[in-house]
Amino acid sequence: MPGAVAALTRAQLRAHRILGTGLARTTAAPDQLPVWELGIQDRDGSSRLAIATRLADPAAIGSVDEPGGTGGPVLLWSLRGAPHLHRRADAARFAAALWPADDVDAAARLSGDAGRLHSDGADPLQAYRVVSGAMRQVITAATVKGAASAAVTAAIPARYSGFCRGCGSVHVREMLFRVAALPAAIGLVPGTKPVVLEPLSHQYPPPPAGRSGAQRLDDLVTGYYRLYGTGTAAEVATHLGTSAKSIRESMPADLVTVAVDGTRTLASAAIVDRLAGADIEAATGLVRLLPPADPLLQPRDRAVLAPDHAAQKELWPILGSPGAVLAGGEIAGSWRTRASGRSLTVTVTPWRKLAKDERTALQSEAELVGTIRGAARTQLVVTD
Repeated sequence: MPGAVAALTRAQLRAHRILGTGLARTTAAPDQLPVWELGIQDRDGSSRLAIATRLADPAAIGSVDEPGGTGGPVLLWSLRGAPHLHRRADAARFAAALWPADDVDAAARLSGDAGRLHSDGADPLQAYRVVSGAMRQVITAATVKGAASAAVTAAIPARYSGFCRGCGSVHVREMLFRVAALPAAIGLVPGTKPVVLEPLSHQYPPPPAGRSGAQRLDDLVTGYYRLYGTGTAAEVATHLGTSAKSIRESMPADLVTVAVDGTRTLASAAIVDRLAGADIEAATGLVRLLPPADPLLQPRDRAVLAPDHAAQKELWPILGSPGAVLAGGEIAGSWRTRASGRSLTVTVTPWRKLAKDERTALQSEAELVGTIRGAARTQLVVTD
């Protein structure tokens, strides 16, 4: 990297991200939230809380149609093959942007499945094309994932399938199945266990047959820098589910090196002054209970939010992530819920002593969690 042209603090960058992802609650209409730029990852319905906690009136979440309707957002396997909520009008744009540019890009998106496909003599990009085409043909109505996978497996060459220890059967490779769904215009029915797949009500054409026609990731990369301010090529690529090499041509032309509390990274020159002038005081006054996988928690430079390594391990474990407590312009702890009938207990584990006004605000935030979860009664417990 070239010499740093600007020095920023983690507090400035946190403030930019807190306010830039809409947590100040200045937006009235759900579809106008800035976090739609990259979609909202969903874990067991967590996207609804991520939306509600950003609205000027959290009750406006009730105006959001359930995904799968005709006008509301849709739930898709998109970035990293993970379920994300997207505005319906954005589905085709994401499908085009996330179509691999070449075999290297396809292999990066398929993660561990790429090596298995290569071992079976399969071409990663061709695997995308074949499986996506098969999904369009055989998934014509709402179908439970297991049945959908079996139908696709029967319709494709054997080299695109493998033995799954989890279910003890041979079926289409899991990551391949996931990433091929979006270009096939196949979405997910929210709140279903097991997962149910269904064709989107608004279909769009498959990606072009020629590799040269693949759309680059320019818009999504630019969106990442607009939303999060900074990031290395590797961090941005990981968020989008590919490799740094594959996004090289999509990196903004005006990137400059900045130092965030001494750690070098990249930012768009156009917003460096905005990052340096982020309203730390406004961000410091906010208290929120963020769901697991909330947009604020997505960037891979996790030390910006949680400089302490032990805090990072607590907030981003391999399995079973908790929610995050935003207070004082920083992540101040974690939280989990426990349901009993129609009662919900929200347990907050702070990483520092919480001020009286912060505890008072947490009570209201816990009530919001309960409302989103459909609880009749909500209790807040703060461990000391």
